[in-house]
Amino acid sequence: MENPWAALPKRSPYVLRMDREAVESHADSPQVRKDPEKYGLHTDLLPTPFIGNPKARVVLLNLNPGYAEQDEEDYRRRGFRKAALQNLTHEADGAAFFPIDPQFSTTSSYGYWMGKIHWLIEECGYEAVADGIFCVQAYPYHSLKFAKSVAVPSQRYTEALLKDRMRRHALVIGMRARWHWESFVPGIASYASVYWLNSPQNASLSPDNLDGFGEVVAALKRRRHSK
Repeated sequence: MENPWAALPKRSPYVLRMDREAVESHADSPQVRKDPEKYGLHTDLLPTPFIGNPKARVVLLNLNPGYAEQDEEDYRRRGFRKAALQNLTHEADGAAFFPIDPQFSTTSSYGYWMGKIHWLIEECGYEAVADGIFCVQAYPYHSLKFAKSVAVPSQRYTEALLKDRMRRHALVIGMRARWHWESFVPGIASYASVYWLNSPQNASLSPDNLDGFGEVVAALKRRRHSK
């Protein structure tokens, strides 16, 4: 399936043509009309439908890219913006999982992701994690809170990337949105190599919160040794 994100507009609003109708409907949904600050989309920020190496051994299932006021400044940074754009077209020039690149240590994204995966970096090393994990999002556009009523056509590509990893027996870790993934990706509920976090509200990949922590470490170390 062709990557639709190669056709993302070069200026705000950053919405794919195929997603425009759904995004406009989202703006008129009851949740957004009731609380636009909480549920409204920040289409002035580059979308994040996925992050990292699409051929990774470990796939994370997440909900959506959130929003923090600092994101406005972060996405104006030349290096961060370039990395975010390259991520959309799978052309990483540096860390595949770009938010944890040390050069972005002052960004909101770095703080979020390091809070979720630093245990893996401590066990496997930065390079193994940066190249060995791939995160797919249930929704690509930024918002403070996620509104369940929305869906966009571009998600078919994200789901295709996930299905490819499943066919190749990748280890899948459900961080959040189990209801979404089991509804939209047939077979995920019965997939042999899937673990769901004990506390999705926490969503950290720690030994206490992830029963498959040892398997993730082993998969990342195999990736490092095979390079």
